Amino acid sequence: MGSFFYFRTKYDYMEINELTSSIRPYFSDLSDCELQSLLAISEFKTYKNKTIILNGGNMLKKAFLVLKGSVRGFVIDNEGQEKNILLRSKGIFVGDAEALFTSQPQKLTIMSMDKTMVLMFSIGSFEKLADEHKGVQKLYLNSLKEAILRLTYRVNSMITMNSEERYLDLLEKNPDFLKDAYDKYVANYLGITAVSFSRIKKKLNKQQLNK
Repeated sequence: MGSFFYFRTKYDYMEINELTSSIRPYFSDLSDCELQSLLAISEFKTYKNKTIILNGGNMLKKAFLVLKGSVRGFVIDNEGQEKNILLRSKGIFVGDAEALFTSQPQKLTIMSMDKTMVLMFSIGSFEKLADEHKGVQKLYLNSLKEAILRLTYRVNSMITMNSEERYLDLLEKNPDFLKDAYDKYVANYLGITAVSFSRIKKKLNKQQLNK
């Protein structure tokens, strides 16, 4: 194979040099050797809109980085209704924390929104790599910190903000994400009905036009 490494995707083989250059911005702290080691334990996968990426109930202990598109993670309540727990877009690591770090099965079903590309890996292999490479260890710790901050923010926003404030905050922090997400998913995530969400959007649009 000469100086080329090959990376297994869901359907074919890609030269790792090409993939490395496309995802390098997400791993600026990793050396080329560390990034190649990470890619060697990972799978590059592409999903169509509304495709399940990780199913609830599995014991796979898989996580992934969103390279393109957006995903949502949901559970089914006792009335058979979907409840969106997380909405994530590109550049963010995604996984079910309880399943990753305990012996419990995954509770969240994680599904694509629009065409989505991810870099999938086993958390066990990732942790082993973190033990061996300082740069990967830093990446691992930073991803955990980010997850904690996102969870803390989610709890605080649900307690301290009303639905309109939560939407405005989400719009400010991630406007590109809202372009890809269906209104019903965003409304569910904000904890309101689709009708209420529509009213909020109309009100804000009217205010914008009157400025």
